[in-house]
Amino acid sequence: MLALTMAFALLCGCGNSAENKEKFSTWRESYLAAADHETEAVVTSSDDTLACEYTLRYAQTADGETVEVLAPESVTRVKATVADDGARLEYDGVQLDTGTALSGKLSPLMSLPTLSRFLKNGHLSSVWTEKRDGEAYFVSELQSGDGARLRLWQKQSDMTPVYAELRSDEKTEIIMNITKFA
Repeated sequence: MLALTMAFALLCGCGNSAENKEKFSTWRESYLAAADHETEAVVTSSDDTLACEYTLRYAQTADGETVEVLAPESVTRVKATVADDGARLEYDGVQLDTGTALSGKLSPLMSLPTLSRFLKNGHLSSVWTEKRDGEAYFVSELQSGDGARLRLWQKQSDMTPVYAELRSDEKTEIIMNITKFA
């Protein structure tokens, strides 16, 4: 029993090590140093009454930020221009149903810009490693000033983001399966 307790203590201690925090910080600095970013993801949001799924492309350039809907087909080519005060849709006559977020603060349409903002401004609160389906992942949790949290899974081999969760009040509100991150 003592050996099991010691092994658990060692595993927990290693998960939030200074080495892991430094690895994430170094990756974040290189990400932030790049002028342009493009991310594509299958974004899912659900609560007790509604579930929605979109495939989105997010681009951040010197000209600004945009989010484009790639799927479902009924709303493809809907594009939003993102600003600090929200998003403006740019498709005549089509309205994107962003679903409801449990906190009322998060929406699928804004999930990828929110991911970008967390990477830029989020406080790194925890890091650890884990394995899923034989793949090793580096997992980090960042917090924002309003209490929302982002959990980000990155391939341990090259730190490529592959999965993220936006959480509020201990509930996962939005899941992002990241298919492209550049």
